[in-house]
Amino acid sequence: MSAGAVFLLVVVLIVVAALGGGLYALIAWLRHKQLDPEGDEIEGPPEEQPRPEHVAVENEQRTRFAGTR
Repeated sequence: MSAGAVFLLVVVLIVVAALGGGLYALIAWLRHKQLDPEGDEIEGPPEEQPRPEHVAVENEQRTRFAGTR
């Protein structure tokens, strides 16, 4: 009886290790694609909208950006 339990425990450990290794490899591959210098291939190209220009102000509570209300 104990030999069967040890065998099942070893099989379960091998399966868990294989799933963990596969998940680690998948995450590492996706992270590598995301940090690729050619651009972010996971989420697509960045939007082409220009960033708003900052306006010099004296009071930070009254800060406005060009193109906003």
